[in-house]
Amino acid sequence: MADPKELAKKAEEELAQKKAGLGAKIKGVQINPGAVKFIAEHTVADGETLSQIALKFYKNSGREFWMKIYEANKPAIGDNPGMLKPGTVLKIPEI
Repeated sequence: MADPKELAKKAEEELAQKKAGLGAKIKGVQINPGAVKFIAEHTVADGETLSQIALKFYKNSGREFWMKIYEANKPAIGDNPGMLKPGTVLKIPEI
C-alpha cells in the first residue's frame, strides 16, 4: 500500500505543475493570469459597454476581446458583464 505522505506530496507537485501552466483560451486569445500586462486604464462612461471599450482599444468588438477585459476586471465589474457602472476604472489587458 502506498504511503499517504508520498501520495500527498505527489498530488501537491502535480497541482503546482498545473498551476504553472494555467491559462485560459477564449477563442484563440490566451489569458495567463500570472503574466497579464496592461496597456491602459479606462474609466467607464455612462451607457458604455465592454464591446465599445474593446473596439476602442483592440479595434475589434468581438466577444473574445470584450471577455478579455471582463475577465481581467471581474472583481470591479461583478458577475454581469452587461452591467457596467459609470466611473469604474478598468485595466485594459494586452492581447
